[in-house]
Amino acid sequence: MERLRVLIAEDDPLVAVTLSDQLMELGHNVVAVASDGEEAVAMVKQERPDIAILDIKMPNRDGISAAEEISREFDIPILMLTAYSERPLVLRAAEAGALAYLLKPVAAEELGASLRLALARHKDKEALRSEVERLEETLAERQTIDKAKAILMQRVGLSENEAYSRMRQRAREKRVKMVQVAQTIIAAEEFLAG
Repeated sequence: MERLRVLIAEDDPLVAVTLSDQLMELGHNVVAVASDGEEAVAMVKQERPDIAILDIKMPNRDGISAAEEISREFDIPILMLTAYSERPLVLRAAEAGALAYLLKPVAAEELGASLRLALARHKDKEALRSEVERLEETLAERQTIDKAKAILMQRVGLSENEAYSRMRQRAREKRVKMVQVAQTIIAAEEFLAG
């Protein structure tokens, strides 16, 4: 695992020091230690860590609401840390963007495994987000092509296959994507109708 820049948010100084020591032993760099959720959000904005470990119950602002804001603004994995293993708390933490959940006291091996798990889940989440974006783009292109086909069918009296073939041929001739040909057809139709 690569060396990570880690932010810790923990209101118990002894737990924070122990976590810092464990992280350094695992080869990571602790870039900030916050004592409450407000400070954690501010430090994430300032330090831009690779990963954040947030205690759930802290003064001023809890770790879950801090995780929600961090997840909205920054694309970093978040681990939640707590002495409580209540199911509703775990579910709230997951909804807030937590990718792993640690129970205190944390053993170094468990911490390392949870970091790897959070990073793997984050990578999977990024891959899914990219795939969704690609599929949305493909769908939008398909809709544009279908709209242009319909224009050719209506204006020129072509069948659906003929309209598609003509657009594909034009794209080859111009050495552009078919969606660009479709956009040109739609723009011309809007100009003529306008």
